[in-house]
Amino acid sequence: MNISRGSALALDSIRRAMPRQVRSALRPAWLWGRDMRFRARYGFPLPPPGTDLVGYEGLIEFFRARRLGNVPGDLVEIGAFRGGGTYKLAKFLEMQGSDKKVYTIDCFDIHADQTENLEGLRMSEIYEAKLEGSSQRQVFDRVTAGATNIVVIAGDSKEVELPCAEVSFGFIDGNHADDYVTNDFYLVWGKLSPGGVIAFHDYEYDLPNVTRTIDELCVRHAEEIAEIHVDAQRHVIFIRKAGRPR
Repeated sequence: MNISRGSALALDSIRRAMPRQVRSALRPAWLWGRDMRFRARYGFPLPPPGTDLVGYEGLIEFFRARRLGNVPGDLVEIGAFRGGGTYKLAKFLEMQGSDKKVYTIDCFDIHADQTENLEGLRMSEIYEAKLEGSSQRQVFDRVTAGATNIVVIAGDSKEVELPCAEVSFGFIDGNHADDYVTNDFYLVWGKLSPGGVIAFHDYEYDLPNVTRTIDELCVRHAEEIAEIHVDAQRHVIFIRKAGRPR
């Protein structure tokens, strides 16, 4: 059964409108159906529920559409949280028969990001609530276990170096403070291949400083940018570097 994205969103809206008891009773069937649709499209199972808060399918679809598999370089992820998105990227590359690796940078300290959103909640508080007492690193390791194409760099993104020579795609969802957004942009941009893409989460969402900083970086590097695309549903901005892949 092939369900369109619009139909899936409509069904999800109906599900959310149901009484809690009904949702709880239907949850196993709903998760099974979602997993079956995901397997049919991507060839591998979903990670555990709640471990990908972004929706990395959007990144994978953009990667596919722009044929970034043909762009030299590995993938870089800054900020992995529970690892569901990392898992999806790694399994997608594996299913494509790609020898690219996913370099994941995370300090694995949920208290490091004290940025406040529009509701006055610190990101550290949000992360703590989502983990419900679990260890971030332990959850990440469990979710990504078995993936041989993930290279974990456990550390502050301001203090690490990327061991890969080139980057074809980078996704940034780490510390949301202005100086980190800028630092993480340049950490990836400096090794991003012509035709490669850097993407940020939380664009035009509830962290206005993130949006402002990204906009300033886009203006500063306007002559080096070939394309800007915004996924409004997932609050992700994709920035493609000018030039043709070598």
